[in-house]
Amino acid sequence: MKIIVITLLSFLLFNVQKAEAQSIKKNQDTVFYFLDTVATPAKDRIIRIERETPYLGYIILCKCYPLNADPVFYTRIDSYKKVISKEEFAKIKTISLTRLIEIAVKYANDKIYSHKFFFIEPDGNNMKVTKVTLEGPRKPDAILYNTKKIKP
Repeated sequence: MKIIVITLLSFLLFNVQKAEAQSIKKNQDTVFYFLDTVATPAKDRIIRIERETPYLGYIILCKCYPLNADPVFYTRIDSYKKVISKEEFAKIKTISLTRLIEIAVKYANDKIYSHKFFFIEPDGNNMKVTKVTLEGPRKPDAILYNTKKIKP
């Protein structure tokens, strides 16, 4: 009986302890990138926008991610969006595409999510601010079938 009580008490003691790694909060920097889809001709765009219901993906066509992949930012169609005036937009400090790629590659290598990303796009006479998430690098898709002919 003593062994059962001691085992239960030790089990409770170890389960009550707080895990420190889960409670550490890292401050995240906020990054704004101006995605000018109106002024950039389609053939000169380095960012491709794809829609897969219910997500909208922003793909940077640079093959600069690990495994020779393109960085992908995504958002839900119904996620956070805010319309701001051009005067408010002028007060926001935006980053360059080069800096955005540097941050994405650093995240891919370090696996530390230290930034909140917002893309700003023209929306008529205003600007639309969309919160996006950077997708981590993925392994290339496996070959689904063998292309070699096997002799019987």
